[in-house]
Amino acid sequence: MSYATAAGKYKSKTWYPKGKVSSMHDGPRNDQLFAMVMALAVEVSVLRERLDTHERVSEDNGRLTNKDVEDFNADESVLNFRSGLRARIFHKVFRVLREETARLEAGDQDNYDEIMKEFDSI
Repeated sequence: MSYATAAGKYKSKTWYPKGKVSSMHDGPRNDQLFAMVMALAVEVSVLRERLDTHERVSEDNGRLTNKDVEDFNADESVLNFRSGLRARIFHKVFRVLREETARLEAGDQDNYDEIMKEFDSI
């Protein structure tokens, strides 16, 4: 998706979240931080796909123009490759939450609480 206009200037877009706000952590600051990290992860994912398009067009044509990039249509193998890229990015982003969930499910809550108390006293 390109935001360039015919005059070469960029349009400004404001994005608003849809749906109800969910509280995933202890307070609004953590929710805000989580929302920012997720927004950045989505942007990184979009940039990685855009970079993949540039690499593929450049490799196929030996040149790179905006029209070539905009006209590129990804086939099934490209879509599968990009799906794997997205999965890898979000796997890394959510690693900490998965580890904490596994620790809590394993019954290590007491140990976790002790570690957090020690951390708070530093």
